[in-house]
Amino acid sequence: MKPCKFSIYIALISIAAVALSGCVSAPSRRSSGSSGIAQVEKPLNVSANLKFEDVPIPDGFSILRDQSFVFQNASLRVGMMRYAGRATAEQVMVFFKTQMAIYNWELQNVVEHVISEMYFSKADETCIIAIEPLTTKTIINVAVSPKAGTFSTGLGLGKGKF
Repeated sequence: MKPCKFSIYIALISIAAVALSGCVSAPSRRSSGSSGIAQVEKPLNVSANLKFEDVPIPDGFSILRDQSFVFQNASLRVGMMRYAGRATAEQVMVFFKTQMAIYNWELQNVVEHVISEMYFSKADETCIIAIEPLTTKTIINVAVSPKAGTFSTGLGLGKGKF
């Protein structure tokens, strides 16, 4: 190649690379319209419609009744509730980290992957929350059960094991 053609070739490649790199950017939080200034997402509020009074659910999430189960009596409560809503998985994670502590649940551990899981406990119960981001919504699975060895059957059989 002649030096002049080579310089033009390099210039065209450089321009193309700069133009294409402008199309790829790091993910960002929601911006405020045309100003491009990043805003912090608003925290989620607690729903007024709770299946268990001490297990908060973000407002705007609806229970999927055909995929949920709740049993509760004077000595036992067990539930597997599934909810769907439009908040981001990140907003839901922050919601549960802050709200569960208010309701006296202690965070034991968190597993963050495609489906994130949060493990909480109280003196005699556990609560596992799984957060699954989908294209147009987020799914929350909430499982509440007694800790192993803490439930008495009341039948004189001693403590039940789960």
